[in-house]
Amino acid sequence: MRDAERFAEDYLGKLFYFALKKTGNESDADDLTEDIAEAVLAGLSRGDEPVNFDAWVWAVARNRWKRWARRKYYGPDGSFEDVDGMEAVLSDGEDMEASFVLSEDLKTLRRELAFIRRDYRQILVAHYFENKSVSAIAREFSIPLGTVKTKLQSSRRKLKEGMEMARTFGKRSYQPENITFHMDGMTGDFGQPWSILTHLLYKNIFLEAYENPSTAEELALELGIALPYMEDELDYLVREELLKKSGNKYETAFRIYSREEQLAQNRAAMQTAKAVWPLLREFIDGTEAACRENGVDWYGGGISYENAKWAILTRTADLQYWEALEDLDDSPLPTRPDHGCWTITGYETVDFEIPPFVGQHGYVDPEDKNREHELIWSQYKFRYADLADRTPVHLTWLEALAIWQVAVGRAEECDPDALAKVMEYGYVSRDGQGQLTAGVVCFAGDPGKILKALPKSEENRLSELWNRAVELLKEKKARWSGYRSYILAEALSSSWLTYEEGKTPDTVGAYLYR
Repeated sequence: MRDAERFAEDYLGKLFYFALKKTGNESDADDLTEDIAEAVLAGLSRGDEPVNFDAWVWAVARNRWKRWARRKYYGPDGSFEDVDGMEAVLSDGEDMEASFVLSEDLKTLRRELAFIRRDYRQILVAHYFENKSVSAIAREFSIPLGTVKTKLQSSRRKLKEGMEMARTFGKRSYQPENITFHMDGMTGDFGQPWSILTHLLYKNIFLEAYENPSTAEELALELGIALPYMEDELDYLVREELLKKSGNKYETAFRIYSREEQLAQNRAAMQTAKAVWPLLREFIDGTEAACRENGVDWYGGGISYENAKWAILTRTADLQYWEALEDLDDSPLPTRPDHGCWTITGYETVDFEIPPFVGQHGYVDPEDKNREHELIWSQYKFRYADLADRTPVHLTWLEALAIWQVAVGRAEECDPDALAKVMEYGYVSRDGQGQLTAGVVCFAGDPGKILKALPKSEENRLSELWNRAVELLKEKKARWSGYRSYILAEALSSSWLTYEEGKTPDTVGAYLYR
């Protein structure tokens, strides 16, 4: 490698830290680094061929640093402005960091500082990097003078041992990986766990510690993070119940599906959805036709069937899936810090195509159980086109109630503020005659109840379709989340569901029932 290329690749970063230490601020360090680099490159362009390239570079660096110091400490009239500062900066005595820099070991030194215990590290940095005396450190940290001297001696020894040891950082320290999450339940007061899960550092901790109990030092090495900082982060994640700790080892507290597991699930899910989809489509279209012919209200009249199908399809697929899971664990979701109640599943980022994700949210009201009228409100969020980004926000209980009251012709009972909000969101609007209408699916009941309102022959025919779909799910042993996403993909690819930009409303997928 040519000397100029070698200089650019191996020295610029070290020179910046050298300059930062000597100048004390990033702005001056940038200027000094640029000055040193220009001097080195100018020498190389003149044809200088140093026998010891490393020693030559650092000789140039120290020379330029001394010039910088002279300019800084000389006043406009040529007098010294700070004699003591000038003497300290231009001292021929090499401090600990400078000696390491001149031997190309700054990077190694900084690495090893990350693995010194916090109390030792604070003293080491204060003495060698902040130029504080032993007595000043003793006063600052309220510890005996002898303890400071002992810890300095011990930390110097640990640094020397570490610098002679070849540490290898893990892949995640330079090639961070990603992970997505699925949550069931309700977040905590401070948005947990979503407020935590979005951090790339935490994602990599979860991936590294998944089914791999690791000490704080092992995780620090793998992720290239200073041990004191890593310990703080790990303790925080344990408190938030996203990591579990046993002895001195940490492990991820939730399930993460690997790429291979997801690929196998993806294949199985596609096959299952293709098998179930014809039965599901026939059931929904058949039920709609039978209800229309027999005057039975299934989903309300404030939304067209084409738009209602988004919610009807997804809700029906969910109900069939849950019925098939006879061994589904019905235990309540665990309570979490700050009034949270949730479970999390992780998915490693994959490089193959998966169907558009379908999430779900509802209204937020801690006192819902005490309300006089039981009302279920929910909305599916389709990660298709821009629907998810346009889906309105969570509702309050009063806002959900206002939609229901409009749907059943009792708009005069609505809370005025709640009604104004749902009209702003688009759930309620006025028709050509000025009447309020609810543009969401308002189920009169679950499919079983609806079928009983139909003639017996229709009930039997549609019930058979339903049961065949459930049996297929059992036969395929469908035990994975995301089933609704694969059904959505089938409905879209067959054009049974259609999306028209500017025409498909923001509120598709919203439904309520009592």
